[in-house]
Formats: sequence, structure tokens, C-alpha cells
Amino acid sequence: MDRRRCLGIGAAWVAAAAWPGVQASAGAQRWVVRMQGDLGLRALPLQLAERLGYCAQERLELLWLPDGDEDSWAEDPALPQVHVLSFDRLVRRMLAGTELRIVMALVRTPQLGLGVATAVRPVQAPSWNQVRIGVPYGQEAAARLAAWVLAQGWGVRPAPSQWWPLEGAAAAEAALRRGTVQALAWGDPLLTRLELDGALHLLADLRHPHQAQRLLGAPLLCTCVAAAPTLFEQHGDGLRRLALAVQRALRWLSTASALDLAAHADLAGLAHERATFLRVLERLRASYSVEVAVERAAVQQSLRLLAALPGGTLYQAVDGQRLLPPRNWTPA
Repeated sequence: MDRRRCLGIGAAWVAAAAWPGVQASAGAQRWVVRMQGDLGLRALPLQLAERLGYCAQERLELLWLPDGDEDSWAEDPALPQVHVLSFDRLVRRMLAGTELRIVMALVRTPQLGLGVATAVRPVQAPSWNQVRIGVPYGQEAAARLAAWVLAQGWGVRPAPSQWWPLEGAAAAEAALRRGTVQALAWGDPLLTRLELDGALHLLADLRHPHQAQRLLGAPLLCTCVAAAPTLFEQHGDGLRRLALAVQRALRWLSTASALDLAAHADLAGLAHERATFLRVLERLRASYSVEVAVERAAVQQSLRLLAALPGGTLYQAVDGQRLLPPRNWTPA
């Protein structure tokens, strides 16, 4: 993980630690939370669980660290730790020989959208072979999902040269406005900002569960918290308390007023753009899991989708049972 991502996660930790509700109770157990660096708002429920004081009430203190790449990751035995990561990265970890099991569900849609620059719309099917599509650098799943949507909706299969990896939202916005790319497969807050500015015409919205179900099938599990199998035996009570804190945060997120939500815009890097943050959550709120429980059907459907996407043959033989928590363990 590069230095900028590490600093970004560190800044989020400092901001959360300064919030009054985050003070841990006496005798709190410290847990390491290793977060995938490009998750963005997909990690919001866990951040809110800490920010709102729910973790402290469960006698938990969280230490946020960046999650290593597949090649460099190793379990640190000093403190119990969990991993916040996308479902596809979790499966790749398993395929690489690392055993992690899902503790709780966080997000049930990809939280992505596929859109074209307003200046070049509408794009007809024969014209798609000339379109350059910007995708987040290092997020292979975004390009594969966009390719699936284009194949299903327009019968288009872009060539490898049409995908343009872009590092960061600023680079993606600049590329779209300059015409370097004519389309984007991206997430929020950039997606909402470009929509509101009239710069992007959305073709497929994978943020809302209904749209995701229509285009990808349902149910899905797209972001989760996972832990090593031994942790369920050695720290099962702590995992349950963490799940309870996140469950409370998810329920709060599903019903919170605009005034309550606006106070946490800094968690999305939008401390000075609270109106934008609220518009983003209008589109994302339904994408978060209402309960933390891991649904077997969602795991199986997510594996089927990964296997069906372009280049997904390596996922076809994955045993979903190996990703589920132990049979005698429940999150709440």
C-alpha cells in the first residue's frame, strides 16, 4: 500500500479518536482493524460504530491499520485483528492460501456506477468500441463489473485497450473533463459530484439494491469484515461485541436524519461539503446491510457472479462454505 493511502487511513483514525463518542471504557479490549485502502464509504458502518461510541460501550478500542497486499499480508499474533475488505479480495486471499472467514456483512451492492460524459452521449452500441472507460487503479472488479453490464445491456465487449486505470478521483474527474476518457466506472463521492454537476450521464447504477439486483442478481455480499478461523474460538466474545456495535451503527445509518448524518461528513473526506455528503448517502444508504448476519445465499450468489464475470474462471471451483463463520458461531 502506498504512503498516501496509509496517511489517509491514519487521518481518519485521528479524526475518529477526537470524536467525543469514541472514548473507550475502562478495561476496553484493543482490536486491530486492518482496512483495505480503497474501500472508501464501504467501510462507513464500522467507522460509525466507533464514532458513535458503540464500540466503547462494548468495551472495545479499535486501532486502524492499512491492510497489506495479498503477497505481503501476514497475521500479527500480538492483538486480535479483523479485516475490512471487499468480497472479491477476500476470495483472492483464500485462493492464495490465506484462511479468513466472514464475521459480518457490511455492504450488499458494489456501490459503483457506469456513466458516459454528457458531451458524448448518447453512446450507441456500434460506437462503444471507440470509447475509453476510466476505472479505479488496482480495483480489477470495477472493470469486470462494467464489462458485464455493457455485455448484458448493450451487447458490447470492450477491448483491453479501452480500459484506462486512473489513480484517484481527482485524476478520474480530470480525465473525463479533458476527454481523455469518455466514460467512467466509478464510485462515490465522485459519481454523485459529477452527476450533480451535469458532467456525467449515468447508464447503470450499482449503488441501489434494486438496480444491482436487476443487473447482477441478488442477494449479494460486496464488503465484509473477516477474521482468521482461530479467532472465532479464541476471541468469539469480542467478535460478537464488535458485531453488536456494527449492527447498532447499521440501524442508526438506516434511519438517521440529515442533520445527524451531516456531522460525520469528514469520514468521507467531505467535511466542507456536507450537502454533497448527504446527496451521496441518499444514493448509498440502501446499499448497506441492515443486519450484520452473513447470508449463505448471498455468499453463493456473489461467488456465482464473480465466476461469470470476464476472467472469472478461477472463482468457479471456490467452496463458499470455507468463507462462512463456524457453524456454532453467530454474530449476535
